[in-house]
Amino acid sequence: MIDLFNNLIAEAQDLVTAAVVLVSIVVIVATWARTRAFVPTIGAIIMGALVVWAVFNIDFLQDQIGEDIVEESGLPATAAPGGLDA
Repeated sequence: MIDLFNNLIAEAQDLVTAAVVLVSIVVIVATWARTRAFVPTIGAIIMGALVVWAVFNIDFLQDQIGEDIVEESGLPATAAPGGLDA
C-alpha cells in the first residue's frame, strides 16, 4: 500500500514538473506573439529557465535554505526546534 502511494506521489511530481515546463514554453511563445520584440522574449526565456531549474533542483534548494536557517539562528545544527536539545 505504501509503495502504491509512493508511486502516485512520484507520478504527480512528474506531472507537475511537466506542467511547469509546458507553461514556461507557453509564456515564452505568448510573449513573442504579443510583443514581437527580443528583449521581453529573452526576459521570458530567462525567467522560464530559472523556474524550470528551481523545479528540477528543489532538493538542492531545500538543503541550502535549511543550512541558511540553521546558520542564521545561531543554534548548533543538532539542536531541536525550540532551542532545547532533544
